[in-house]
Amino acid sequence: MSEDDTMPAEMTAEDSPAAPAAPQLGVNDLKLMANIIEVVSNRGAIKANEMAAVGSLYNVLMNFLVANGAVETPQADVAQDAPVGEDTVEEIADEGNKDD
Repeated sequence: MSEDDTMPAEMTAEDSPAAPAAPQLGVNDLKLMANIIEVVSNRGAIKANEMAAVGSLYNVLMNFLVANGAVETPQADVAQDAPVGEDTVEEIADEGNKDD
């Protein structure tokens, strides 16, 4: 064998096989996860015993995204003074007058 046929004692970065890149998780991926949780919950696909864990994950995601400026603070869909779980007299009366 000639000197040209032997491998060099040290391989350079260009000569070494490319190492696979580590998986990346970015802010856009986290935003997508939060959106998926919103869609799934709106469709009623979360069981009652899963709601706390899913809600907790959603809150952690949103807090991270808001803190990093990736999203704005989400606005509540319900008015602050809206009664929760209580129908007003007018709403109850209107339900009885609906023609199906």
